[in-house]
Amino acid sequence: MSSGEKPVSASASAAFSTVVDETCERLMDRQIQYSIRRIHEMENRLAVLEQELDAFLFSKDGK
Repeated sequence: MSSGEKPVSASASAAFSTVVDETCERLMDRQIQYSIRRIHEMENRLAVLEQELDAFLFSKDGK
């Protein structure tokens, strides 16, 4: 610490820690929501592929 700097008070340090914790928690929540959204998108694409494969296989069986 240089001679012109004041020490950080305990309350300022606690407030900063609270802000950092809340920000990290919100970031984690956003990452989780993004992952859930991507999983749902992949599930929807998989369902479409399954339907197309079933249609293809059943059309070959009918020939």
